[in-house]
Amino acid sequence: MSATDESSLETVLLVAQDAARQAGKKIRDVALSPGNVKLTTKSATTDLVTETDEECEKLIINQIKANFPDDKIIGEESSGSDRYELSDLATWTIDPIDGTTNFVHRLKISCVIISYIVKRVVKVGVIYDPYADEMFWAISGKGAFLSTENGESVPIHVSTTTTLSNAVLSMDPGYGRDKVAVERYTKMQAAILSRSVRNLRIIGCTGLNMAWVSCGRLDGGFELGDWDANRGPKIWDFAAGTLLLSESGGLTLDIESPSTPYAPLDLMKRSFFCAANSTLAAEILECIEEGR
Repeated sequence: MSATDESSLETVLLVAQDAARQAGKKIRDVALSPGNVKLTTKSATTDLVTETDEECEKLIINQIKANFPDDKIIGEESSGSDRYELSDLATWTIDPIDGTTNFVHRLKISCVIISYIVKRVVKVGVIYDPYADEMFWAISGKGAFLSTENGESVPIHVSTTTTLSNAVLSMDPGYGRDKVAVERYTKMQAAILSRSVRNLRIIGCTGLNMAWVSCGRLDGGFELGDWDANRGPKIWDFAAGTLLLSESGGLTLDIESPSTPYAPLDLMKRSFFCAANSTLAAEILECIEEGR
């Protein structure tokens, strides 16, 4: 049975947070241990998966099934490169280690992402940074919060930055290394830099990108992708983040299919865009269009 009322969504949140913390402990243990991380590649040599990804996903799935046995689950490692479907059924999405390349290279910029979706609407989102022990979370209509190691939960809000000259953005190149993808990325990057953006970051972690925009550490971020080329983030990368952004006063848009005005981010597509507000978003979108 799906959870839709307030008390049931609180239970969903607790299950998601507990599972994320358990997976986070495993991530920390492996990251701090000597020796190389065992890995293979998926769609490209830049698209990595490790034993720890698979173990963490199994751990999270078991936790969900123990509490919500009838719910559907879409996981990064269990779904692979296959196209997934999103129905009206209660659905969980899981990214056991978002930022796997960072994890493999011992860069402490990775997170666990879990979302809960009912009738194609994200109801609960959790993004857990295991290294900082920061739990970003939101329940639809209840605001977005950050829980720290002392157990305190504080409301979070996007920044008030409205111009690129005062903004720090995250702009990830993704997996594409072909000439077209590289030229498109560098054109967009040049367009943003030429407008005197305060700075750009490539953090290699969609979840933390969106979480950090939600709490004002970053002012915006995006990554372009598409299904035909099989590149770009997927639903498990950004579903939780879309809820965090909407509950913290920010916005997410569909940049894969340009329109006037831009439509909200589509969970079934392979691109994400987030910004603190519509004024800043408009300036970033102009740069994206210059680079297409």
